[in-house]
Order: sequence, then C-alpha cells, then structure tokens
Amino acid sequence: MTVVGVVVNSDGWELVGDLMVPESDKAVPLVVLLNKADGDRSAYQRLSQELAARGIASIALDLRGHGESTNLGMFVPGEMQRDPLIWDSEPDVTAALKYASRISDIDSTRIAIVGSSYSGEEMAEAGRQDGYAGAYVALSPGSFSSASILDVDSSNVPWLFVMATEDRFVTDIVDSLRANSSEAEYLMVPGRKHATDILLEHEYVNPMIAEWLGAKLSAP
Repeated sequence: MTVVGVVVNSDGWELVGDLMVPESDKAVPLVVLLNKADGDRSAYQRLSQELAARGIASIALDLRGHGESTNLGMFVPGEMQRDPLIWDSEPDVTAALKYASRISDIDSTRIAIVGSSYSGEEMAEAGRQDGYAGAYVALSPGSFSSASILDVDSSNVPWLFVMATEDRFVTDIVDSLRANSSEAEYLMVPGRKHATDILLEHEYVNPMIAEWLGAKLSAP
C-alpha cells in the first residue's frame, strides 16, 4: 500500500490531502473523503484503511479553509452566517474528482465521494453542475437542500445516508428523503453524534461503509 501527500488546486486554494492506494496489478476504484465544518481529513484514517483492505484507493481531503488547506484563509465557526468557505466550496469537489481521475492506477469510471455534514450538500451541488460520481455516502448532511433531495433518484447513482437517530440537525432531512426518494439507502446509528464524529464514536460503521462502497464500485 502506498500513502502520499497530495495538493489539489481549486480557485487558487491549495487543498491538502492524503492519497492511499492499495497494491494491485490492475486499476482500482477510488473514494474522495470530504471533511465536516470545522473538521479535517484525519477523521477518515480508519475508513481509508478499511477501503484499502478491500482494494479501494482514497483521497482524504481538507476542503478550503479547513485543516491544512488554509493558504487563502481559515474557516472560523460562527464568524459569518453564510460563510463562503462553507457554502461556495463545491468547486473543490469538482477539482478533487478531476484530480482523482488523472491518477495512474485509478479506474476513473469507478470514483465515489463521502461527504460530511455541509460537504454532503456541496458534493450534491457539484454533481448537479458537473456530473455525478459513481456513488455517494452522506454523513449527517444537515444542510442537504430540497433540490439535492429531489435529485437523489434522478442522479441514477446509489446514495447511502449515515445518520444518528437523535441528531436534531438531520431529522427533517430524513423525513424528506423518505418522502421523496425510493432509492436512497440508510444506515442509522444510536445517539446524537454528527458527521465524521459517527466514525470515531461507532468504529464498526467504517467497515460497513467500506463494504457498501466496495459493492457499488465493483467491476462490471
């Protein structure tokens, strides 16, 4: 297995990430892993390892203003009501997909995305604007918009929503998804942990997500 640091350029931002590629004699699928607000890519260490164990590469990425991706500024919680570092970061998702598709030994037709909290909405917006990836996992997407909910089925790609049963930020999202999508899949965990905190609190969720992604990204 190879692990290297990468930098993805997006609108002048230098997005720092970790690329993990398992040993293989053929091209492998890849999953892009996106941070939550005021979080960073370190939360995905276990999931990256679980993916690699199943022959799946990953890029754990710090989106603009988060983690080490702060060359043009840093996200400060509560500083702005609609901070562009949160609400205008969908170009980072598109940039990450383009970067991933050019990596040698990666099968560019089998790329998925995991978004966390706000980045779940950003990956959905990027999909509407620039084309959808092969599969999506949304961890507690509390800002998931009505447009994104309505597009889950029409995107024609699989979606898995991972949420805690007592997380008040996603209650309405769950209800709306169940009312408007017949294709969405769900993984509900006990408690109220949010986004990537679920992966840290409930470690068993990491292999479950990896298994789901492995099934969706399997070679035809």
